[in-house]
Amino acid sequence: MGNITDRQRMKYLFETFTPDLVFHAAAYKHVPMMEDNPTVAILNNVLGTRVIAEMSAAYGVEKFVMVSTDKAVNPTNVMGASKRIAEIFTQSFFKQLQKEHASRHADGRPPTRFVTTRFGNVLGSNGSVIPRFKKQIENGGPITVTHPEITRYFMTIPEACRLVIEAGAMGQGGEIFVFDMGSPVKIVDLARKMIRLSGKVPEVDIRIVFSGLRPGEKLYEELLNNSENTMPTYHNKIMIAKVREYDFETVKEKIDKLIARAASHDTLGTVAQMKSIVPEFISNNSIYEQLDVKPTVSN
Repeated sequence: MGNITDRQRMKYLFETFTPDLVFHAAAYKHVPMMEDNPTVAILNNVLGTRVIAEMSAAYGVEKFVMVSTDKAVNPTNVMGASKRIAEIFTQSFFKQLQKEHASRHADGRPPTRFVTTRFGNVLGSNGSVIPRFKKQIENGGPITVTHPEITRYFMTIPEACRLVIEAGAMGQGGEIFVFDMGSPVKIVDLARKMIRLSGKVPEVDIRIVFSGLRPGEKLYEELLNNSENTMPTYHNKIMIAKVREYDFETVKEKIDKLIARAASHDTLGTVAQMKSIVPEFISNNSIYEQLDVKPTVSN
């Protein structure tokens, strides 16, 4: 047991178990809850990632595989933006480790290789719509869907696990791997199908109620930033995203300031700093939209 933000506990675990590989999936991922608690999102998703990344490098871990999300692309919510910042940190940290290794003309073991995997929703995972819809059907309805047009990408738990392991094995360091998630699924169609599979008739036996988009929620998820493109790999379901590279010292300075603001639980200051690190983070259906409004200049 432990908390990834507890540096001393993590130090003890790395010293005790000396892992060769780290799969970093620990994160707060609930979009509305993180929208309400942005400072906690940063402390867990960004500081926690930083602690584990630094421990991995310090204790000679061969490879660090970070599990990210499609919500990190053009984020509209705190959760997605926090994961994008974690991606930026691990990528720039790896480049810095490489640079330091080369400058020392060091022989022997190369620095820890950091790899990121980015994908959408996993069917049946904790918090996914399938268990929730199943419970709502068992209770006689209604099924709640936020919007009639909302769509999401899905893959099964075994498929997601296989692709994360495969991408981790092929990664040489610094890559962001994007998975082929197939075609997006309309959530209302999924709800109707689950009602029929239960032997009921949609809108007759079980009603579907549209509850409205939640704070920070998108209608459609993206797997790539608009300015990105991808390169193929030997695996037809795994691609490498070409993303902007960041200078580590600049990133470190900004993240230090971000973590300090989060630690003092300065909500607006934390989100404003997030937006300075990730300029494409434009809030949607959220109180933080006020931070996206550009001031008008009068003559």
